[in-house]
Amino acid sequence: MKRLVPIAVAFFAAILCTGCQERGAQTPMAPAPPTAEAARADFDHSAFDQILRAHVKDGMVDYQALKNQQAAALDRYLQSLAAADPKSFANRDDELAYWLNAYNAFVIAGVLEHYPDIGSVMDVPEFFKAKRWKAAGQVRSLDEIENDIIRHVFEDPRIHFILVCAAQSCPPLQAEAMHPERLQSQLDAAARAALNSARYVREDPGRKVLHLTRIMSWYREDFVQEAGSLQTYVARYLKPPAKSRLHGSEYSIEFMDYDWALNDAGSSPPR
Repeated sequence: MKRLVPIAVAFFAAILCTGCQERGAQTPMAPAPPTAEAARADFDHSAFDQILRAHVKDGMVDYQALKNQQAAALDRYLQSLAAADPKSFANRDDELAYWLNAYNAFVIAGVLEHYPDIGSVMDVPEFFKAKRWKAAGQVRSLDEIENDIIRHVFEDPRIHFILVCAAQSCPPLQAEAMHPERLQSQLDAAARAALNSARYVREDPGRKVLHLTRIMSWYREDFVQEAGSLQTYVARYLKPPAKSRLHGSEYSIEFMDYDWALNDAGSSPPR
């Protein structure tokens, strides 16, 4: 009988181990990490998108209607910008979309604070330099957001055709928010539309002169770093036959005057 004890113990131990394995096999698997699409859903730009679709037409803003109808919605969107953490977003397009939307939303909010007693943002002291806009948990100026974050971190000249400083000579404000999942196509479309518009690029083939928006003078280094020269950058987006002419000849560059009048849908249309 004594010899049977070790055998019995081993037998029952094997049964117990088998039961442990069976129970372990039934343990549910850990949930899969969130996809990029799910992470993107953590920050919602739909409120800003609705505001732009309702009050922006042909690049101009109906500030009066926006102030009367959706000022509270804009304020709630600004609060969401303040609480967000872009560094936790899925990727760089999510971050860049956040900062582009934030800049444009802050500019609109700054105009509404003074509307209708404002003819230009240049009438407001320190409009771009005052630290008063909370984004990603910190109070910042518009200049900080543009130069220290958007330009410095992302290094993409196309952003200059999305950022709108509420002036007539700014690029037209898009009638939609920037969306991370199609941000690259939005940036391309904005650059192509602006650079094929006589408001921003005028070619004089006879004199071999290229008249460019003054934006390309202020931020020349961004465009030159990307393409080697302003002419090469512009040619990248031009439609034929202008594209071929710019590729085949050297042009001198002149910059257009800049109209700082407010991009108000109730004012005269941009020239």
